[in-house]
Amino acid sequence: MSTIDSDAQREDILLAFSVEPLHDKATVERYLALNPQYTEDFIDLLGELRSPPVLRSDVVDDEDAAQRAWNALTAVPPQGLDSASVANPFDSFTGTSFVALAEGLRIRRSILIALRDRLINASSIPAPFLNRLAHATQFPAEKLRAYLHLPAIVPAGASYKANEKPAAPAKIDFEQLLDNSGISADEKRDIFTSTE
Repeated sequence: MSTIDSDAQREDILLAFSVEPLHDKATVERYLALNPQYTEDFIDLLGELRSPPVLRSDVVDDEDAAQRAWNALTAVPPQGLDSASVANPFDSFTGTSFVALAEGLRIRRSILIALRDRLINASSIPAPFLNRLAHATQFPAEKLRAYLHLPAIVPAGASYKANEKPAAPAKIDFEQLLDNSGISADEKRDIFTSTE
């Protein structure tokens, strides 16, 4: 196998590991058993995955932005919903199928992870994209919306060696996530307007 093929295989394996929904002991051991030659790479990646994400934020002295932030902070999920009563549309998407879902939606995996972990204000997601996501996950749009309205998920690795119980991060607007992701204007336009 050439060095280029070996590097591509390594990247594919590490990518599949990074999009696993849980990075617990069993998942790590499974990947290490299948790919012992990448032990050091798995340890480095696991350290990155367990460290808190760094989100870029720009300070804005704008009353509308302050009001949107306040609304996001005080947003209450629809009455009568709890995590146990709403199915997760991303349950069947792990590893390579999660990567394929992101590619099919033409979005970055980090954006899809934020949606999976409910880090986005559901009301800020444009309807065309929400419908595309519902279609791609083969999940009814109404149930998808209910899932996204639930509180954000605390990452599984966040409690590792934590002194206190970790809290879920504050939700952000969808457009802010896109801006923080550094996508191009064309990618953003596709996300907001494309119905396919």
